[in-house]
Amino acid sequence: MIRSLRHFIPALLWALVIFVIVSVPASSIPSTGRLNIPHIDKIVHFFIFFVLGALTIRGFQKRKYSGSKGVAISLAICILYGMGTEYLQYCCLDDRHGNLADVAANSFGTVFGVLLMMIYSRNTGREKYSHYAD
Repeated sequence: MIRSLRHFIPALLWALVIFVIVSVPASSIPSTGRLNIPHIDKIVHFFIFFVLGALTIRGFQKRKYSGSKGVAISLAICILYGMGTEYLQYCCLDDRHGNLADVAANSFGTVFGVLLMMIYSRNTGREKYSHYAD
């Protein structure tokens, strides 16, 4: 069991980092000061789930399970995890507030991370997708 999960260790560790990030009280997050970028939090949500999506599909690619089933499972896992983190913030953390805009940013980040890793792997010849419709 553990041996079959080894390809997913980077994604699991990154998921743990995400959990820590979303659990930190908002009052302990430094303000941006002069660097006042509108909706910076959505950009951060997009980025951290972009990385999670890319790491998750990469785990499937290393297990030679990168066809449509691997993509669907990667998307489902990461999007559900993103929804779960927002629900955690909404219902369980006093100083954080989950919302649908963050769920959308998490989901878009996941989709782009998975797609970019698929394109990268195809263009570098690291994975062959002749079985793409498995």
